[in-house]
Amino acid sequence: MAIKKEDSQAFTIKFPKSLVEEIDQICAATYITRTSWLIKAARELLEKERVSRTEDILAKIAYKEKQ
Repeated sequence: MAIKKEDSQAFTIKFPKSLVEEIDQICAATYITRTSWLIKAARELLEKERVSRTEDILAKIAYKEKQ
């Protein structure tokens, strides 16, 4: 499966050292780069947030329809 290239933007962030060490252990064990792991984690969290917001909106609509 080909990965679609997107424009990217670089930025600097600081993590607690213990968090970086844990991420690095996971990356080493799974042969994935830190950048790839962080992008994957961010995408998963964004998807989770989208689903949560959608469920909240649907619940509000259902509640209003019952009234």
